[in-house]
Amino acid sequence: MRTLKNLLLASVVGGATLGMSSCSENSENGNGGGGAGNQTIEATWSNYAGYTRVVSEVLERDAFSIYALWKGANNLPADEASRVEELEIPAMLADGYGNLFKKHQAGSTYPNAKVCLQTIIAASVDIATEVSEQKIAAPYNEKNVYGVESWYSFNSYTDYDDNIESIENAYLGGPEDNRDEATSLYAAVKAVNATLAEQVKSDIEASHQALKAAKEQGCFRDAVLAYANNNIKSPQVEQAITTIGTLAQSLEQLNGAVEAISETVADQVVTNYVDRTVIPTYTNLKNEAGKLVEAVSKYTQNPTQENLDAACQQWKQTRIPWERSEAFLFGPVADQQFDPHLDSWPLSQLNIKSILRGNFDWANEDGSSMGANTLGFHTLELLLFENGNPRQVKTFIKDGMVTIQ
Repeated sequence: MRTLKNLLLASVVGGATLGMSSCSENSENGNGGGGAGNQTIEATWSNYAGYTRVVSEVLERDAFSIYALWKGANNLPADEASRVEELEIPAMLADGYGNLFKKHQAGSTYPNAKVCLQTIIAASVDIATEVSEQKIAAPYNEKNVYGVESWYSFNSYTDYDDNIESIENAYLGGPEDNRDEATSLYAAVKAVNATLAEQVKSDIEASHQALKAAKEQGCFRDAVLAYANNNIKSPQVEQAITTIGTLAQSLEQLNGAVEAISETVADQVVTNYVDRTVIPTYTNLKNEAGKLVEAVSKYTQNPTQENLDAACQQWKQTRIPWERSEAFLFGPVADQQFDPHLDSWPLSQLNIKSILRGNFDWANEDGSSMGANTLGFHTLELLLFENGNPRQVKTFIKDGMVTIQ
């Protein structure tokens, strides 16, 4: 049996060979994120169905592993603890990464609660900067439609807004339905610098509104195409770039307030952050990824339009908690390369084509022979969607063959 450790190592090695990159980075292999926009891929239904199923299963294993690593083996129900042992998840802590972060003991990675706050802030700055500069500005300014993340499904703006939501949840004390603002980072900063605390809160809301305004003009891919083909700029896209960039700058200023926050208050913020934001988000990701495997399995066993539509809808549902976790991609996600494994962008179209035309024993395939840029959310997106909608079964599948274009 291939363990998770072997799967991750194989994918990292494979990804490096194939020019692996995490989401929003540019590919050097000439395929870009466009994948299907550059060439037609033909494959047998058997290969397509087997590949689609394996990609969903690897994604679910990754989602479960992140959840388990944050929770800890001792804090899992018996069935999940048994699965941890089966997968041999690397660097598994009995008490979980969440408790390591909350305890922040001297001599550890997090020697005190203020270091934890700085880590929370840094991760939020990182994703705000990435959304502004890499996810939106780079493909827009470079007029590179193939650099647009999630363009097979036209889910780009939703992804970006969920990234801002991840910052909001980290700052305000959890998702709206599980929020405790009294022990949030926002409340702690407000007690020592009310102006800055309110500025960050305002900039978060402004970022949501800027993305909403851009989305109302159409999908992001079309905005990039209009600029690339007709030199028609989008004021809404440009405003979103500026507004989210301003949010990144405001978040950076929070570091100046940390020193004035007491260790006792900081400790409460860290506990709130783990218990109300991180663990619930990864629990949701784990649960939705499980439903995704079921939906994909149902579709590949019985390829009706209804089943494909359901698989596409579940892909979107699973995407939400992942994108809402991007303000805390430190710890296990970074240490064990889960981000590129789940969310590589652009894809390697050449290697995806090779897999679809390969000779695999799909009943026993676990994805360990595949590079990270042939797995994850966006590979599954390519296999399920076309031009923002589920593929059309009547035209997509013919005589035991599929055509991806």
